Amino acid sequence: MLKFRPVLQLTRSMISLSYEWRGDCDPPRRLAPIPRKTMLNIEKNSDGHKTTIRLIGRMQAEHLPALQALIKESRPRIALDLEQLTLVDVEAVRFLGGCRRNGMALLNCSPYIREWIAKEQKSGK
Repeated sequence: MLKFRPVLQLTRSMISLSYEWRGDCDPPRRLAPIPRKTMLNIEKNSDGHKTTIRLIGRMQAEHLPALQALIKESRPRIALDLEQLTLVDVEAVRFLGGCRRNGMALLNCSPYIREWIAKEQKSGK
């Protein structure tokens, strides 16, 4: 889902990557837990000179193609705001490390993600 709405001369869009959740009406009959896929919300704010992409929720490898496409269309100056990013997998960490190596700012990055990026870069991945 992609929405565009202007906010104080900013361009703002939101992409919600969510997956179907199946609820049972009769929980006692459920034999196995219902698998849940992760959800990542992406908000894009741009003032024409700089674009900030805010990542909210859980980021996994399955979210990377949509994020890469958004980054590709958002040139030139891009910053990723990770303040509300709660969980990442190794592919997401490697992607964020690549973004940083390519000059993209990682704003409000939690210590565990920053340390994991550093470890991945030291291991050469």
